[in-house]
Amino acid sequence: MKQLIGETITSFFETCRKKEFENEISLYQGRRGAYREKFVDWLKQTDNREEILSTISELMDSKEFQNFVLEQVRRERIENIRELTRKQLTTDSETEYACFDIQIKNIKRLLDVLNWDWYVENNCKSLSGIIPLIEDWKWVLLSSLYGYYKKLEYGQFLTYTEGCPLDRYLHLHSYHGLIDNHYGLLKIKNDWILKSVIPPRVFVPELDTHIILRHISMDLVEMIAEWRKHFKFDLSIRPDYNVCGDGLSEIGAICEEKDFGRSYGGKLTTIDSLSKYYDRDWLNDWLLVSHEGQDITFEEILEDGPHDQDHYVTQIVHMQFEESAGQEFITHIDHEYAFYNEPGINVKRSKLQTKGEARTRYKTFKIDNAHIPYMNEANNNVLYKVLTCYFVKGALVDEYFMV
Repeated sequence: MKQLIGETITSFFETCRKKEFENEISLYQGRRGAYREKFVDWLKQTDNREEILSTISELMDSKEFQNFVLEQVRRERIENIRELTRKQLTTDSETEYACFDIQIKNIKRLLDVLNWDWYVENNCKSLSGIIPLIEDWKWVLLSSLYGYYKKLEYGQFLTYTEGCPLDRYLHLHSYHGLIDNHYGLLKIKNDWILKSVIPPRVFVPELDTHIILRHISMDLVEMIAEWRKHFKFDLSIRPDYNVCGDGLSEIGAICEEKDFGRSYGGKLTTIDSLSKYYDRDWLNDWLLVSHEGQDITFEEILEDGPHDQDHYVTQIVHMQFEESAGQEFITHIDHEYAFYNEPGINVKRSKLQTKGEARTRYKTFKIDNAHIPYMNEANNNVLYKVLTCYFVKGALVDEYFMV
């Protein structure tokens, strides 16, 4: 995309990304005023605003640029249809079902008439008279383009790099080697305090600030925090690499079927070597469970699930366990996203043990060197709770564990 839009607009977009991070830091520091700045404000304030708008005008004459924008619009609308269809299939309300049906039909009609002239007239020019501060309808197009830029160039799975803001912040305060270069996970020190808020974060007492955590739910953070009171283990979690600094506070603001294999029978040692569950309404939505030795892996594959930079994304929870005196203990557990290219996901459908290797797997947390009882005192299944914190198809997880 950078080659298509050119250096002038790319440079402006990168400046906007930095300002977004600065605004988010200000929010967590309690300085709410700065957080009100938006994309339009940044465009007004930039010295080369006219050059940026002139570049947009030139791009609009390019058929390649027009096709690129329309393809992004189509992708968004198709994702909207998929989301609405899922909601429609799971609602028990006839009124809600009818409303979803109307929305789906309206989006499909939009796709039927979508072309460049229609898009400019209905998605750009029409909004310039409604949205405050918009002086030129090309600003609307530029704003949409910025959203596509962030999605395509970075996606939601940000890669850790040495020298990123969090890395610099930790080194400034003499914290070295806390982010591993392989997975990009942050090692949580024993005296750091996990906070189950939105978004989850960890309090660093020595710095009197918080580090924001990503890709992990409040419920799971709360559960891990409880484990830390009773058990010793090494903990690493995916942090936000860009939102960091001093003074960050707590402000934040179906029907399933088993294809083959055997449901959970009460003991980890008896889990089948391979099991597959699928959704009867979405036949290509699967839960795969594999067991070999002390390793158990759960993978969720959704037909219309998340995509990132043209990769199919699946979720994986992997754990290792040991048995002692008739009781099972978790020694390791982690969650990660796996990435498949289109040929790879097609192979996965026929060869279930194929691994997603289109990109390096993206871990969100891992626990090592642990000795955590698999069933706690309240007879709660730890693995089940972790899976339901992440997997979209909770009903498939329920089906496997016969909940």
